[in-house]
Amino acid sequence: MKKDVPSILLVGVGWWGGNHLRILLKLQAMKLCRLVGVQANNQNVLQYVGGEFGVKTFCNDQGLEEADAVVIATPTHNHFAIAEKALLAGKDVLIEKPLTQTLEEAYKLKKIHANSSQIFMVGHTFRYNPAVDCVKKLLSDGEIGNIRFFRGHFMGLRSKEQDAGILATVAIHFIYTSNYFIGRLPKKVWAKTNYFLDSKLEDHCLVRLDYNPEFSLIESDYFTPGKWRTFDIIGTQGAIFLDALNQKVELHQKRHIYTECGFEVYDGNTMYPNLEFQEPLYLELSHFVKCVQQRTEPLTGIEESINVLEIIEAAYESSRSDQTVILDTRPTTERRR
Repeated sequence: MKKDVPSILLVGVGWWGGNHLRILLKLQAMKLCRLVGVQANNQNVLQYVGGEFGVKTFCNDQGLEEADAVVIATPTHNHFAIAEKALLAGKDVLIEKPLTQTLEEAYKLKKIHANSSQIFMVGHTFRYNPAVDCVKKLLSDGEIGNIRFFRGHFMGLRSKEQDAGILATVAIHFIYTSNYFIGRLPKKVWAKTNYFLDSKLEDHCLVRLDYNPEFSLIESDYFTPGKWRTFDIIGTQGAIFLDALNQKVELHQKRHIYTECGFEVYDGNTMYPNLEFQEPLYLELSHFVKCVQQRTEPLTGIEESINVLEIIEAAYESSRSDQTVILDTRPTTERRR
């Protein structure tokens, strides 16, 4: 049943939550949703937000009863408790990645959601990036033949995240995107994590996802100067370069060809698809509002997000043991609780 303009409560208004607030206010001005207000624990933050943006503010657990849906942009360790309460109260939920701090929490949310009719969406913003969709279409159209491997870099010199390690906050984007491009889950995971700044949360990681025969190599850190959100996709008939940050795609018709003298390099053309830049978070929130209103399943649901968390857990296991983790051989109860 189609809903009227949905009422939305924003929970959390830190750096990323502030971006949610900006876009929700824009959607409200477009009469696509109504912002009930902002909920947070910090009184100083609430006072500033209320005064600066003229929105209603709520402390702790208040405001939920006025909303149709909840957008959760808090630190990861709060995700489960807030999402659980919202689902049990009959509210639709958009929760920022990572879904939860632990797999156990994710499985519990999945069980709660399975017994409800609520919309549950996870904020994997790369899925709402026009350049990523362009690459997916190029791959589906066979523009570079069969995929050989991916190579992703999500790096930049900045302060480290404080609520989760780099696997779950940064590398997660390319883990999700690798699954999306391939269209299936990896069979094996190898990873190496490093703790250069402190021993609490890793700040550098290398990950190899083996899809058999394709594989994806992902590197993330907080040290490399610049801001890198790039993906190379190497195929049998060419290659694709993706700059997710600037939403640019290059299609290279360059490859090795076999001649009577052996393999030689064919220096083909490079094409640059013309893309209109669109803010992924705006597209993500617009999609959520539409799903709430029309009662349709989101592009980034709970199942895919649990898949990614399972891969991240396997990556931690691989780094601890210094061995490749074979996902399909783990007991079913460990992979799907």
